[in-house]
Amino acid sequence: MYKFVYPNRALLFIAIPLFLIIFIIFYHKRKKWINTYFSIDNFRQISNNFALNKVITKFIFFLISYVLIVITLMNPLEPKKTVSSTKKEGADVFIVLDISNSMLAEDIKPNRLEKAKQIIKTLLLKFGSDRVGVVLFAGDAFVYLPLTIDLGMASMMISEADPLLIQPQGTNINKALTTTFYAIERSRVKKPFVIVFSDGENFEEDPHDILKRYADSKIPIYVVALGTPEGAPIPLKQNSDIIGYKRDRNGDLVITRPNIMLLSSIATATNGILIDQQNLNRAHEILFDEIKKYQYEKGVEVYIGQYQSVYLWFLIPAFVLLLIDFLMSEHKDKWQFNFQRFINKNIDL
Repeated sequence: MYKFVYPNRALLFIAIPLFLIIFIIFYHKRKKWINTYFSIDNFRQISNNFALNKVITKFIFFLISYVLIVITLMNPLEPKKTVSSTKKEGADVFIVLDISNSMLAEDIKPNRLEKAKQIIKTLLLKFGSDRVGVVLFAGDAFVYLPLTIDLGMASMMISEADPLLIQPQGTNINKALTTTFYAIERSRVKKPFVIVFSDGENFEEDPHDILKRYADSKIPIYVVALGTPEGAPIPLKQNSDIIGYKRDRNGDLVITRPNIMLLSSIATATNGILIDQQNLNRAHEILFDEIKKYQYEKGVEVYIGQYQSVYLWFLIPAFVLLLIDFLMSEHKDKWQFNFQRFINKNIDL
C-alpha cells in the first residue's frame, strides 16, 4: 500500500487547467499573428524549416514533467515488504469460582480456594487479546467482574475473592450456572468458554434444566474439581487465623469431600472436560489448550519493516522530459526538412 508524506501538496495539480488555458490563448494568438502578417504561401517560403506544431509537443512534455514534479514533492512511499498473515482474535472466558467455606479445606495446599486462584492467575498470564469475566458463588451467585480485557484487574480481583463476600453459604451450582448463562446472553458473545472451579460439596439444587440450556446453545463447561477423595475438615477463620474447625451437632468434625459425580456430570452434559486431582498441576495448560480452539483467525495484510521513499522514480523522468523540452527546437529536424523538400520536389514534377 503506497502513501505520501505530504498528500496536501496534491493541491498543486489545480494549476494544470490554468496552464492549459494560458497555452491555448498563447497558441491562438500566435496563429492569429502569423495569419495577420503573412499569407500561407509567404509564410511557407520564409519559414520552410519551421515546425509550427512542435510547440504543442513541447507543452505536453512540460505538462507531464509538472505532474511528475508534484508527485515528487508529495514524497511517495512504498512498504519494503508486504505479506499476508493471520491474526488471532481472543476468546471470551467466563470463570465461575466457588467461594463457599468448604473451599478453605486444606487437603490441597495451601487450600482449595487458593489453589483455584493460583490456576486462574497462571492461566491469565497466558492470555493475549482474550477477555475474561468472573462469577462468584456459594449459596448464592453474582457477577463479580463483567467481561474485560484488563487482565491485571482480573488477577487482582481474583486474589481478593473470599467466602465473606457471599451469604448464605453452601454450594448452589445451579444458581452459579444460571447467573453465568444470563451474563453470556447479555454480553452477546459468539463462542463463550466457561470454567467452573469448585469442590461440588454441599450440593443444593439440581442443575439439570440449566445444563440443557448450555447443551442446546453448544456452550461446553470445563470443570476443575478441587479436593482429594480423603477430604479434610473445614477451618474456621478469624482475621485470617484458623481458630478451629467446623463440627456437626454431635460435635464431630465435618469432613468435606469433592462431589466428583456431580462435577463430572456437568462436564459430560455440556460436552466439556473434567480436570480432577490427578491433573490439577497441569490444569492451566489443559485449559489454555482448549481456549486456543475458541480463538479464531482473521486474515490480515501485514507490512513488514519501514516505508521507503521512491521520489526518484518520478524526479528522474521529470528531469529528462524537461531537458528534452529545453533542447527541442521549433525548427524541423534534418530528416523532416529533407522529407519536406522531397515532397515539394515531387509535387512540382
